[in-house]
Amino acid sequence: MKTIKLGDQGEEIILLQQALVSNGYSVTESKVFTEEMRAAVVDFQKNNGLEANGIVGYRTWEIILFTNKPAGTKLAEEDFHLLAMLLDCEPAALKAVQNVETGGRGGFFAPNKPTILFEGHIFWSQLKKKGMNPENYVKGNENILYPKWMKGYYKGGIAEYERLEQARRIDIDAANASASWGMFQIMGFNYAVCGEKTITEFVAAMYESERKQLMLTARFIKQSGMLPALQTKNWAEFAKRYNGPAYAQNAYDKKLADAYCKYAG
Repeated sequence: MKTIKLGDQGEEIILLQQALVSNGYSVTESKVFTEEMRAAVVDFQKNNGLEANGIVGYRTWEIILFTNKPAGTKLAEEDFHLLAMLLDCEPAALKAVQNVETGGRGGFFAPNKPTILFEGHIFWSQLKKKGMNPENYVKGNENILYPKWMKGYYKGGIAEYERLEQARRIDIDAANASASWGMFQIMGFNYAVCGEKTITEFVAAMYESERKQLMLTARFIKQSGMLPALQTKNWAEFAKRYNGPAYAQNAYDKKLADAYCKYAG
């Protein structure tokens, strides 16, 4: 979705007018960004903690398109289409990422329990970043604290919260940063790239709804520089950036390509 301002023309202006109306503004339909629209945008920005400059960029588009949506945890088809429009990619591409990350099961194990997977090797590095020697905490915590990736300690499903709570007793921020969260499994240490000021705010957003998880994921994809790979369906490049340099060991690129084909029809 391109940035638009006073005097611009095009289909985006109609979408903006419709979004403003859905947010309670009385704005005349037009294909030109009018002064009336600009005044409404400025008011909307002021009311939503945005820079009130009357220019509709990414964050203004994001909030104006997704406000006044039902607060339930389940995503609707429209959500994928709106986010895809915002990122200028295909809905099927976003769905492919979600399918590979959580098997299409969604962003919550149960009410108030976002989907997570705790990573003990990340916890090791996060403690070190805080100036804490992880070796001092290993005894009795061997299942959540180790220097290299190990799959054997995963409990899977909602039982991952037992490991997370165990880690939180050592350091809550480092623990939260060491889990992957939500329906797109974003690592907590990426909170700033997702547009959140603190890991606490990131986790709160993950608890809010699947829609919020989708919005944070879109920011992550955009700000991490992996959007061009998603737009062109360069799955090897996308998997390398999203899943790490060892992506090929788990055939993430092939899984993404197969999932995309399924959703693209």
